[in-house]
Amino acid sequence: MNDKMREEFEVWAISDAAECGMDLDFRFEAVAGWYLGRSGKHMNLAWAAWQASRDALAIDLPQQSGANRDWNQAIRYCQQAIEAAGLKVKP
Repeated sequence: MNDKMREEFEVWAISDAAECGMDLDFRFEAVAGWYLGRSGKHMNLAWAAWQASRDALAIDLPQQSGANRDWNQAIRYCQQAIEAAGLKVKP
């Protein structure tokens, strides 16, 4: 998963915890790929669920046609934009 998605997750987690009156204490260990700190266990569990929910989401795009190169380029741009958002595009 990309850093943008992890950052979105952290913003959500902090906001959601604050609504419940909780203060999260964590840091992300990039080399190991998990959260450390007082809230680390909860963050790791929530992060795994967050990733699984995103993994299940993939977007089908129309097949490319060799007859229209501009159309094909538009499809490639769409695919790049979707993947940049942290989502998968089915082949």
